[in-house]
Amino acid sequence: MKKWQVILGSMLLVVILIVGGYMLNIYIKTKQADAEINQVIEKAGIPKNEVIVVDATEYNQKFFGAEPWYPKEITTKKDYENWKKTVKEQQHFFNGEKLTSKNRSKLDSKVNCEFTYSFMFHKNPNKVYGDYVVSGNSVKSDEAEEKFAYTIPKNYLSYEQ
Repeated sequence: MKKWQVILGSMLLVVILIVGGYMLNIYIKTKQADAEINQVIEKAGIPKNEVIVVDATEYNQKFFGAEPWYPKEITTKKDYENWKKTVKEQQHFFNGEKLTSKNRSKLDSKVNCEFTYSFMFHKNPNKVYGDYVVSGNSVKSDEAEEKFAYTIPKNYLSYEQ
């Protein structure tokens, strides 16, 4: 083998190891964040068999060197049924869109539920924060009590209630 082939092969191996190590690190940290979020979901009294994952836990970082965060969005079977019933009664979605024969099929997909719980794990400090979300907008806990089936413990809410 020629010297340049050995050097090029070595450089390629180093790049693969660096990128692979970085991706493995992200995978491990995301799994750890998901475990932390799941503990808060459990503390909220939400049974595992009730959870519907809308957006799975993922790694986010604005720029290299910034502190990453890990969001996860869920709903529950009870919240989905309540949302579906309320939309049918009101004849419109919570985003203001009227319920028509064309969009009625949205009610059949659980991931379209507009009542969601948004959780965010921050590494510094090691803490999970939660929010009640109705159609993409955070709502205070008093309004959430009317709509949501489960209660996020106050010490995990992302803002003062």
